[in-house]
Amino acid sequence: MEKIWNNAKFIYTDFKPHFDPYAKPWGARRARLYQHLELTDNNGLPMFVSDFEIGGSGKTELVFTALGVVDIYINGKRVGNDELKPGWTNYNKRVLYYTYDVTEYVTEGKNRILAVLAGGWYSGRIVNEYYGANPPAFLCNVIHNGNSVLITDDSWNTKVGGQIRTADIWDGEYCDASYDSYEQMSTVGYELDDWKKAKLSDYFDGEITEFVGPTVQVRDELSLREKTITVYDGVKYNGSNYGEINVCAEPEKFPITLKKGQTAIIDLGQEMVGWAKITLKGEKGTLVSVHYGEFLNDSGEIERGNDGAKGSLYTVNLRSALGKEVYIIGSDKAETYSPRFTFFGYRYVQITAEKDIEILDFVSEVVGSATEEIGSIVTSDKLINKLISNTLWGQRSNYLSVPTDCPQRDERYGWTGDAQAFSITAAYNADVDGFFHKWMQDARDSQSDEGAYPDVIPRSACCSSENAAAWSDAGIIVPYNIYMMYNDVKIIEDHYASMEKYIAQLITNFGMSGPIPRYGDWLAYDYCKNEYLSSAYFIYDIDLMTKMSEVIGKSDRAEYYKDLRKQAHAYFVENFMKDGKLIGQTQTDKIIAMAFNLVDEDYARELADELVEQIKANDNRLSSGFVGTCKICPTLSKYGKDNMAYTLLMQRKEPSWLYSVDQGATTIWERWNSYTKENGFGDVGMNSFNHYAYGSVVEWMYRYMAGIEPGKPGFEEIILQPRVDTRTANELPDGQQRMTDVKASYKSAAGLIESEWHNADSFTYRCNIPVTAELRLPIFGDKLTVNGVEHSFDEYENENGCAIIRLAPGEYVFEEM
Repeated sequence: MEKIWNNAKFIYTDFKPHFDPYAKPWGARRARLYQHLELTDNNGLPMFVSDFEIGGSGKTELVFTALGVVDIYINGKRVGNDELKPGWTNYNKRVLYYTYDVTEYVTEGKNRILAVLAGGWYSGRIVNEYYGANPPAFLCNVIHNGNSVLITDDSWNTKVGGQIRTADIWDGEYCDASYDSYEQMSTVGYELDDWKKAKLSDYFDGEITEFVGPTVQVRDELSLREKTITVYDGVKYNGSNYGEINVCAEPEKFPITLKKGQTAIIDLGQEMVGWAKITLKGEKGTLVSVHYGEFLNDSGEIERGNDGAKGSLYTVNLRSALGKEVYIIGSDKAETYSPRFTFFGYRYVQITAEKDIEILDFVSEVVGSATEEIGSIVTSDKLINKLISNTLWGQRSNYLSVPTDCPQRDERYGWTGDAQAFSITAAYNADVDGFFHKWMQDARDSQSDEGAYPDVIPRSACCSSENAAAWSDAGIIVPYNIYMMYNDVKIIEDHYASMEKYIAQLITNFGMSGPIPRYGDWLAYDYCKNEYLSSAYFIYDIDLMTKMSEVIGKSDRAEYYKDLRKQAHAYFVENFMKDGKLIGQTQTDKIIAMAFNLVDEDYARELADELVEQIKANDNRLSSGFVGTCKICPTLSKYGKDNMAYTLLMQRKEPSWLYSVDQGATTIWERWNSYTKENGFGDVGMNSFNHYAYGSVVEWMYRYMAGIEPGKPGFEEIILQPRVDTRTANELPDGQQRMTDVKASYKSAAGLIESEWHNADSFTYRCNIPVTAELRLPIFGDKLTVNGVEHSFDEYENENGCAIIRLAPGEYVFEEM
């Protein structure tokens, strides 16, 4: 490590943030109209600059990190294309460093480097004083041909200032372009007369380790442009509390002229995370305000939850997060601005200006961890396709350095329950192996000395609680899921000691009862006893520890966990069963018992039958909450109840996945009824329109509907088990139609897998596989052809109405007659 840094030190300068770092950052009661407060000029950000010499040609590298978020400029150019560097970690334990090849940025002779820092996840309002409330700090080493030519020390010059006057992840960014740019200040020869010397920091004593996982980037391939533009001038009376916006223009595209007193609202047609990149022109010194929101007010009526006039931006659900930008035009020429030290969750962008301006161009840039998207599903049902799209956009939005629960309000934390429930869906949608390696490192850093995982990772001021059933268990569940999806043994090896520590402290503190029954089946319509879920998840943790112990050759530990499982299960039976039956009778009670193998197979099948009838009696709707809903469809299919899984999937009444789609959702919502056309907006205390967890149903779509399941870890062998919608006209609920076509592809760790079926009039199945597979082909006819050659079903083993066919790598078409 010393070779990397060559005695470089963290440097800082005195800096006062725009907020009180000791005020309660999360959960505090705020005034209803807090979001109408303005973002103010805080006099700039800490900047650090130094000149250095490069002698001769060769390779130049920059090794750097920061306590906070940093942008770096060399010789008038911004360095790299990563954003929000170095990402969120538990700064009490660790910070990550980057290594950039900066050869193209330097020249022989004198060069200049400038670093600009904001509080970010280190000392921004999202964490306040949790990591110490210290000023942001910078560390770097410039290396040329293997030799250090510049390190951070107290010879660097520093100043609080620059164009970015205020920056905060929750509140946004204030930019005054009338100040000299960072490009100017990072140019050799720029005068530093009013700069002073940097101070050496002594307030970080954690580890500095190499960055792991995908970096945060602007994902240009996903960028969005305006779907509609609405310009309004004031409000007119419509009989409601707030009135209705007075629309004066609806231009089809940019450029547009926005006059003083007018407001432009750009609808992207899609909820996303990132920022707007705006090119504009106006009089120097003109203040332009940009505000982000997820919805528009639908009526102007308070009783419907509106916070403003009909058609205006709805933002009260952001709670105390401002979600704003201020831009001061710096010249009479066209200027382009996008923020660098914050991000927003939004569908709508509102722009106003103190004087007339021209908005010449507008693009909404998607920002997130750059995970390669590797899965795709298209079906015959357009609403299901929209649900799939909504789930993917939710993942794009919330996988940003850590798996956040939501990306817009004063939260954006790594809630563990959401992450574990969605982790398999995430791995089907994108390559998240490296992403979760990083997050499991965060988990270890956030683990208590005794061994407890917190409810949010990285550990922060939001929620200091730990050991919550179904939440903290992410420290066990996620490594196992990543191992299964990628054959990634290393994530188990790296994390094994941490997992053992977690289990050991559960036993010490709670005996066989399992983790703390804190959240239970969150947002459930029926109450499943929290203690039941604690016991169930403890047994599930033990089962996974048994399997992972065997994977890494720890047979003695595997035997220990098998014995421990007997004790934990005995506790479960004693407390939650009577006369061989479950005491609790909610949907979630039954789902979890079957999903976690808590009862014998005969009783499990009985429970599956009961669950189907229970769902039917509930008008073919689920009544489960967060925990049960994430398992309901896979559990139904585990016991052959595919048709009921389809009925739930395609249900449109509340609560259901398609209910929110019908209400206008473009991502997954926190609540099924976060907004309804009938009643308006839900409770602003907890009402996110971008909360991915319920999108975990897409796991079922890949594994069962499309039938792509790992037969061995990493899909080294594949199980193809297409579960076809066979509901008859009598079985179809009103308003539902049978699924007739499914086409899926998945770029697995073993190679590309394709699975496709059609069942409108006759059944056809096509697959393309890179390794051997076991196909469980549903039998509908008397005969079939395989790649045009006729076969009899008698040639194959028959199991549960399926022909079991072993396939070598290749492409196959099965047609039944």
